[in-house]
Amino acid sequence: MPTNHYFQSGSGIGSPAEKRLYENLIIEGLRIYGHDCYYLPRTLVNQDLILGEDVLSKFDDSYLLEMYIETTEGFAGEQELVSKFGLEIRDDTTFMISKRRWQDQVDTPATLIKEGRPNEGDLIYFPLMNSFFEIQFVEDQEPFFQLGNLPVYKLRTTRFEYSSEKIDTGVADIDKLEDTRSLDQLQHQFNLET
Repeated sequence: MPTNHYFQSGSGIGSPAEKRLYENLIIEGLRIYGHDCYYLPRTLVNQDLILGEDVLSKFDDSYLLEMYIETTEGFAGEQELVSKFGLEIRDDTTFMISKRRWQDQVDTPATLIKEGRPNEGDLIYFPLMNSFFEIQFVEDQEPFFQLGNLPVYKLRTTRFEYSSEKIDTGVADIDKLEDTRSLDQLQHQFNLET
C-alpha cells in the first residue's frame, strides 16, 4: 500500500514549513535549557601528510553558541583508569547543537578543515566548568529523520589534554587558561640583542 499523499508530499513526512517550525522549536529549547559555550575550530599549522596529523595545531577563532549537555548525570566514559602509564582521567560528555545555528555562525571555508559540519579535533570551551573539551565524534543522524530532516549535531567529546597548543581567540577567559597552562619556554623569552 503506498503512503498517504495528504501527509507526504513526496519528500518525506511534513511540509517545509513544519520542518522549519520543528527546527525553530529545537533552537528555542536549546536557548532555554542549554549553556553558552565557545566553539573553537582548529587551524592546522604543519600537517604531516603521511600520518595525517598536525602536532602544532592552533586555535584562533571562537564562536559563542548555545549547547545542551546530554549527559546530565555526570561524565560518561571510562572516567578514572589505572594503566601501566599511571592514572588517566577520561571525562566524556555529549553536547547537542543546532545545525542551523552552527551553519549561521561557524560554517565558513576559511575556518574549517572539512566544511559542512563540526570537525573532530575542534574544541568546546565550557565556561561554567572552566575547561576545554575536544570533539572526538560528530553524530549527525540522531534523532533519525524526524519529519524527514536532521536538525542537530551531537558532539561526543572528551576533556582536552593541553599540550602547549596556541590559543589566541580574543576572549580573555579562554586566553588566560592557555597562558596559565602553557609550558612553552619561548613564550617568556627576552631579546637582549640590539
